[in-house]
Amino acid sequence: MKKIIHISILTLLISSCNNGGGDIQQREERLVQKEQEFANKEAEYKALLAMRDSLMASKVSQSDSVSRTQAWPDSLAGQWSSRLVCRSSTCGNYVIGDQRNEQWQFVADSTGLYVKTSTKNKTMQLFKGSLQDNRLRLVGVGDSVGDKSAGIQVNIDLVGTKLMRGTQTIYTKGDCQATFSVELIPNEK
Repeated sequence: MKKIIHISILTLLISSCNNGGGDIQQREERLVQKEQEFANKEAEYKALLAMRDSLMASKVSQSDSVSRTQAWPDSLAGQWSSRLVCRSSTCGNYVIGDQRNEQWQFVADSTGLYVKTSTKNKTMQLFKGSLQDNRLRLVGVGDSVGDKSAGIQVNIDLVGTKLMRGTQTIYTKGDCQATFSVELIPNEK
């Protein structure tokens, strides 16, 4: 009987050792799995850091390019009141002495320098602009610069911070051309 008890205890110990070995194997597998998950998360974290650094570098280069984008001088930016007087005309719809009053707004965006003009009855014209040596040159957007058969061109000299003067030429098909004198003063801010 003692032999039977010893054999049963021995069998019990052996079976429990085998179960314990299986338990250790399962723990090792779980540990390997957790280590793999941690390695994946670490790789994802490093990728996110690299993306963040790339985006920050991109923002710096964009801010550099934005700072290189053209802008009107502070003395021109904003709203101006204009007075146009027809000085010469070969057109039937423009008479020498005709006067117009418009509001001009000097604006800039990533595509360039522009001037928007409007009248009391809200007609609007958009001009693409350039400024060189205190001379402002505007060409009506949509006008065919190469064609020269129709369009509006404006040449203005900056007389001071509170006054600009120049000419606006309107030309259409059929040799019709009207020239206006232009005088601009800034609106009160």
